[in-house]
Amino acid sequence: MMNSILMGLDALLCILVVLAALDFLRSVHLFEHPILSLSFYLVALGAFGLLVELAKGYWVSPWAVIMHLGIVSYAWSRRRQIFQQDWRWNGAERRRS
Repeated sequence: MMNSILMGLDALLCILVVLAALDFLRSVHLFEHPILSLSFYLVALGAFGLLVELAKGYWVSPWAVIMHLGIVSYAWSRRRQIFQQDWRWNGAERRRS
């Protein structure tokens, strides 16, 4: 029972990590911040890989759940500073096409 709860919580946290990393990558230019972009690509790929492993039914470590919870809470608490610093996209390019 507890493992099922941890699997569900970890899957939800992995989805949030992937979405946060992809949203951040949308606003950062690769050539202006190469190390930052690479780190967020690695985070997105790692979280997606863990999500695939969860779908296959692998056992979830409580420490992995705590780590993902820490990443999500950090991104949530710093969302204003992260996205205001590099956010230059207002959607005008999408509306034109």
